[in-house]
Amino acid sequence: MRAGFILSEVGIGLRRNLTMTFAVVVTVAISLSLLGIGLLSNSQVRVMKDYWYDKIEVSVYLCGSLSDS
Repeated sequence: MRAGFILSEVGIGLRRNLTMTFAVVVTVAISLSLLGIGLLSNSQVRVMKDYWYDKIEVSVYLCGSLSDS
């Protein structure tokens, strides 16, 4: 009985504040989408870093005799 009453009150509240309910749902959806995009970007950057670190070689040549000016 109490669960039915609570659910009916939740339904009434959501119907009365339909605009706010819609705004909350859209905000949560956008937030989760941005989180997912960030996680996917992080994963892609890590994969590309691992790929290129094996293929890049850096050479540094030092000259021992420099003129004193």
